[in-house]
Amino acid sequence: MNSSGVSAIWRGEHAINAELKLLMLPKERRKRALGQIGREVKKQARKNVKSQSNIRGERFKERRKKRTKKGDMLSGFVKGSNIRQRTKGNAVTVGFKNDFMGKMARAHQEGQTQNIKARKMSSQQKNDWRSEPATQSQANAILRLGWSSSRRRDGKRKKISRKYIMENLTKLQALGMLYELNNKRKGKQSWQTKLPAREFFPNDTQWVKQMAHDVMVKELNKGR
Repeated sequence: MNSSGVSAIWRGEHAINAELKLLMLPKERRKRALGQIGREVKKQARKNVKSQSNIRGERFKERRKKRTKKGDMLSGFVKGSNIRQRTKGNAVTVGFKNDFMGKMARAHQEGQTQNIKARKMSSQQKNDWRSEPATQSQANAILRLGWSSSRRRDGKRKKISRKYIMENLTKLQALGMLYELNNKRKGKQSWQTKLPAREFFPNDTQWVKQMAHDVMVKELNKGR
């Protein structure tokens, strides 16, 4: 594990007998075995994402909100060249294509609690929002939070639609309604969001060592 993300590393100096023998092999054979170790890590990471579980068979925690689009959680991290390997000397490192993706992968791998601060709206923005109509995303959020009807002058209730909200509320009114409906954040200047740990990357020490040992034994048994 490094500061920019997650990685699985095997180093020859921690080897058992088969690993020590491998270090005495020609450079090309050693490089081939290390490359296979890297490929096994990537292969297992893709398997974990496909099964939506970690190396120990524990299921990933479900999303709090269901997405309309289908797709496995974390699939983007193990897609194509997003996950990469590098062989140098007697070590192979498997990580991600850039620091940003590495940090995001680490946050998902280990879980993370973030503090989000409320931003104060400027006077100019308030003035703009007083005249601009409510947006579609605001209307959707209002309906999700349960505002579905209002009382008319004759005492009967009128069903509220997304179109009604966008045509009858301003952005500022919609924002106020969202604060009112979502009491958890009303008046708060900051709040915490928690990203649960979903260990999709197989950097479990015992698993890595056993897998590396199996790969090296196969290479030694080739006899060439």
